Amino acid sequence: MADREDVLNDFTVEKEMSPAILKAYLQRFPEFTQDLLALFNELSISDLASAEASLPLETKAVSTEALRVQHVRQSLFGTGVREFARDLGLPRAFFTGLNAEVIHIASMPTSLLKALANRLGVHMQDVISGMQQGDGHAVAMKSDVKPGAVPQIDFQDYVDLAGLSEEEQRVLQSLLADDGSD
Repeated sequence: MADREDVLNDFTVEKEMSPAILKAYLQRFPEFTQDLLALFNELSISDLASAEASLPLETKAVSTEALRVQHVRQSLFGTGVREFARDLGLPRAFFTGLNAEVIHIASMPTSLLKALANRLGVHMQDVISGMQQGDGHAVAMKSDVKPGAVPQIDFQDYVDLAGLSEEEQRVLQSLLADDGSD
């Protein structure tokens, strides 16, 4: 059996840090899956931080904010929604409606926006911007009649319609009571 430290050290000094290299290590050392994934994530973030540090100041500010908003969109509407929903204890479907096309964002409790921002490691404005951009899926359909704008609903009406179980309602209430500081 391979030594955990040796495997992680070898992984760290690989010439190229790519998903293909990660996959090869995961196949060769499945017993270290969690460690390898955590290390890959840490090294990827480190590479991103290094690349960001070399950007001009104006570009850095724009791209940092854009990355945070993209992270919000991925966590609430994209590939990260399953894990995020599971971690919070709420159904995935609950998050798919948390966008400005469905909910009047001004009706959302500030405590929830702060709690989501805290859980995602971003600013509250990033959460709002991500919700305003929605899930980013464009839908094209033919129709003889122009569609009318569907009115947004208040957050509380959305919660009432979401069909949350008692446990999920308790989780949501704890998020609403969260002041966003951890």
